[in-house]
Amino acid sequence: MHDERTAPKRIRVTGLQEAQLPALVALEQACAAMHREAGPGVAEVEARTLADLAALTRRHDVRVAEADDEVAGYLAWRDEAPGVAVLEELSVHPDHQRCGIGTRLLAELQGRARELGLEQVVVRSREKASWARAFYEKKGFEPLGDEAPAEVRAWWSEQQEASGSPLTRAGEVVLWAAIPPQRPEALDEGDVGDERGES
Repeated sequence: MHDERTAPKRIRVTGLQEAQLPALVALEQACAAMHREAGPGVAEVEARTLADLAALTRRHDVRVAEADDEVAGYLAWRDEAPGVAVLEELSVHPDHQRCGIGTRLLAELQGRARELGLEQVVVRSREKASWARAFYEKKGFEPLGDEAPAEVRAWWSEQQEASGSPLTRAGEVVLWAAIPPQRPEALDEGDVGDERGES
């Protein structure tokens, strides 16, 4: 299948602004529709409402990506003891997927986490959301297991003790990745670079 998608000339990442909320609600609805089309195991993903999105800012750093001045994706993350970045959400509008938006948002998280001295990032992912799983694997994420760094294993143990209930829903898997060191030749804010083909 040939994709006629054109990569944006400029991707800009900002903190969440009130004016972006209606576009993020539409993005959430489009992503939820994509999940429903994928069938059982991912279909039950519900779109966040305006109130849900606004509430994310209470505990999360919410960053929004605009592609040529149009809201194209967002992420929400937080840092948790003993020093792990927790990626709560990374969503890219279906019309903007495979154009470098997800890559740019993940790089933003990694840069901000590095500033805080964090070395690992974790995310929950639906096993049947193959597009998300492929993106995370391409970015170096692995399923949580005994080979994960001590901080990640300690985070998981602390989360399980604190919640007293399962931390993942049926069909979810926890993935982790090391936060890479800062590249000296990091992309200019306006460049898309060679990110086409990625979420």
